[in-house]
Amino acid sequence: MFTNMKSVLSVAIMLGTASVVLGAPRYPTDRQAGATSTYGSDSLAPAPGQITRMSAEYFNPNPATFKAFTYCASVPLGPSISKRVLQGEFRFPAFSATPNVSVQIISSTAAAPMQVYALRIEESFGPSGAAETQIVVEAETIFDVPANGIYYANLVVTGVPVIPPTKENSAKLLP
Repeated sequence: MFTNMKSVLSVAIMLGTASVVLGAPRYPTDRQAGATSTYGSDSLAPAPGQITRMSAEYFNPNPATFKAFTYCASVPLGPSISKRVLQGEFRFPAFSATPNVSVQIISSTAAAPMQVYALRIEESFGPSGAAETQIVVEAETIFDVPANGIYYANLVVTGVPVIPPTKENSAKLLP
């Protein structure tokens, strides 16, 4: 009886989380396609030993104090070089100083617990030459076991962008 109730509650929580995410404002699909970074072709399965990056889901930036903006995004964590380490990649506009970053790892029921292992923040140039901030999150299992389940990294970034978002350019962080 207790196991059935636990299963029903976990499904209800997952459905409740999915409905909240689906109802939140998001960037248009052209923005999501710009954030996708894959090695190889999207239509073919990756070759053995090849790492495929999952596309991130970006939400509209919100103004904060002192000309700062808060950006939120979520990405499924994908395989890395180790069976214990998973990673996800995000791209944001260039910031005038290193932004404040908060990461939360979400996992499926009965998955091995994970912790943030590394957080890399780099300024790079996008395909059109515009500067952007790339954030890579790496998470590893807390115990010495392989990652077994579905994992997401939820990211909240607060910083002062070099070019503040407007209605016209908020959906076009990347060309």
